[in-house]
Amino acid sequence: MYGIYRSLNRRMTEAQLTHLVLAPFVEALSYLHARGICHRDIKPENILFTNDWRLMIADFGVSIDLNQERAVTRAGTLEYMAPEVERCPLKMLPEENKENPDLAYTTAVDIWATGVLAYELLVGFPPFVVDKATTAGGGAIGSGGNPGPGGMFLVEYANRRTLSFPASTSAHARDFIRLALAERPEERPTALQLSRHPWLAAAMQQPPPRRSQGQLSTFNVVPMYPSRLGSSSMASGPNSSTVAAAALAI
Repeated sequence: MYGIYRSLNRRMTEAQLTHLVLAPFVEALSYLHARGICHRDIKPENILFTNDWRLMIADFGVSIDLNQERAVTRAGTLEYMAPEVERCPLKMLPEENKENPDLAYTTAVDIWATGVLAYELLVGFPPFVVDKATTAGGGAIGSGGNPGPGGMFLVEYANRRTLSFPASTSAHARDFIRLALAERPEERPTALQLSRHPWLAAAMQQPPPRRSQGQLSTFNVVPMYPSRLGSSSMASGPNSSTVAAAALAI
């Protein structure tokens, strides 16, 4: 997905985004969440396509089974990290903070990342960007906890009040993204609810964008690795977790 996105000059049309990416992606995410799996590192680099345009979610290196343990770790990629994840303190050992329910988060963090994903693929850059120059000496923004990669927090800036869209963005697209980027995790829709959003429903009633068998080979795909800066994913390249993701393809 990341290579295709780069080949499209970092911007997709709403038809391309909803048909090729969001509709199958949200369906796959709903499958994971129904089984208690939280991916925790949703981003273009971790979405793959087969030659016949079947979408696969890849890289489960920092995923967690919420049926087995409590999610209290700051994990993922900064630009896609939900506020409740970024607030978690850094840990030295995996078992740290596991007994602290106040830090626990849910699959709603993947919904936040879905909103960031939709925005970035549509607009060309993530919705929340903080210039290091706005912090004194590149220090942390806000208070408490530890700064993310680059020595800054996005928490205070990552909210719907600071969210803006190009004039060409449709009302349905704006609503979909705003719902996913609700600051309070309990206010975000589930993946199943997102799959029924009018933006996706309306798009699927229209003729799909032109695509053909093997068309992916026509894109000038750039290497995926190394990924964007700020990732704290423990998986750094194609591995067994990427192969395992094929079983979750839609």
